[in-house]
Amino acid sequence: MSLNRTADNASQQQQPPQQLKSTTIVKYEKSSCLFCNEWFDAQTFTEHLIHCGQVLEECPNSCHVFIPRIRMRSHLKECPRSKQSQQQQQSQRLSVSMERLDQHSDHRVPVLEQDVSTIRSVLNEEIRQRLHLITDVGNIRKQNQVVEDWTRETDHNLLELRKQLDIESAQRAFAIEQNQADFQYCCNLTQSLKEQVNIKLDELQQHINQLSADVSYHQNQLNDNIIKLEEIVFENERLNRDKFVQIEQFLQEINEDLKTKLGSGDFATSKQATLDYEVKNVKSILLETEERCDKLSNIVENLDKTMHQTMQNIADIENQLAMQQRISSVQNIRGHLIWRIKDYSKKLEEAKQYDSILHSAMFSNKAYGYALRLDIYLNGKGTWKGRNLIACLNVLSGEYDPLLPWPCRLQAEIIIRDQSGIEQDAQDYVKIIQVRKKSDDYIQSNQYFHIPHRVITSRNYLRNDSLYVEVKVIK
Repeated sequence: MSLNRTADNASQQQQPPQQLKSTTIVKYEKSSCLFCNEWFDAQTFTEHLIHCGQVLEECPNSCHVFIPRIRMRSHLKECPRSKQSQQQQQSQRLSVSMERLDQHSDHRVPVLEQDVSTIRSVLNEEIRQRLHLITDVGNIRKQNQVVEDWTRETDHNLLELRKQLDIESAQRAFAIEQNQADFQYCCNLTQSLKEQVNIKLDELQQHINQLSADVSYHQNQLNDNIIKLEEIVFENERLNRDKFVQIEQFLQEINEDLKTKLGSGDFATSKQATLDYEVKNVKSILLETEERCDKLSNIVENLDKTMHQTMQNIADIENQLAMQQRISSVQNIRGHLIWRIKDYSKKLEEAKQYDSILHSAMFSNKAYGYALRLDIYLNGKGTWKGRNLIACLNVLSGEYDPLLPWPCRLQAEIIIRDQSGIEQDAQDYVKIIQVRKKSDDYIQSNQYFHIPHRVITSRNYLRNDSLYVEVKVIK
């Protein structure tokens, strides 16, 4: 009976998962014994159940006790019902219960079958629950293993994060200290620069005042010289006019004399020679007067150019002074400049007449970098004069020259912007220029580039009498 029950249990354990539950199906390569809790392969599991010593079997002496196989012999020795007593009791019971069995035999068999089926169902349910428990225990062990691995990895990551946090905190503290030191240095440097700028502003103001006084003095002298020259020219014109009148009178007298004294050849010859001499003298006087007038006109023209250049220098100095004031507060340190040249036609005429130069605002290629300025000759220079625009990028003396690397080597793009207003149709005119300077106290040999006037007047480079020139320092 125990073997049948064990086999039934094994068959119940080896039933397919569809007969247990349809919710979750878990398949394992090994199974555990329900009696000894040892794991076996699917092939050896059934054989193990036949020979397992922990399988429960009912006592053959009908003492209603289920004993493991391994302890059955010791139990038989200690069983209170021996074979003799069992035979006596059976004989007594047989005599007593024969009649009862005859009466109740038909009723006992179905009851016993029902009890057996109940016990089997209970055992099957216990086996199912035990399988579920084993499965849950395995899942819990796997989850615990995963949790332990995750915890270990998390602890390792937390340790690494703490180390990185400590390193970053130290770096930030050092950076804060360094920034504070740099800020203090910048404040001190700014204060010293402000003092130097104020001193230079005062010197420039004094220089401008002196230049203004000199310009006023030279302008007064120029006006006086112009007035004197005009008086001399008027006087020379009056004298020449009087001489012309005298010459005409003299010629009339000669003509009258010639008419009255035609008979005398010697007298006509002498008069003709005298007349030729007087005419030569008059011509020489006229030539001298013209030369003096030309010289005076050249002097006036040179004085006019000098005065215009002086006025332009004063305007440049005032612009530089204003730029220095702006630089003391905000600096163009991006290496990028957009310069709008207004009244292009007027400035071009001034350049044709006075050879004037246009200077852009000062800017720098980077923070605490080189001081740069773009200079433009609208009417050209040298052999390019009259047909082209000539420009160059100058490296000026700056505040931070002792801290900068020398020689200076820069490359920049000079762009004439197309003002078409449509980005897809715009075609800017681009020139690449190399800027080199040996040292901060060395005179720079400028590299010039030219743009023909016909290019500037083409497309939309010149619009509303304004020209936009852009400078980008590449490196």
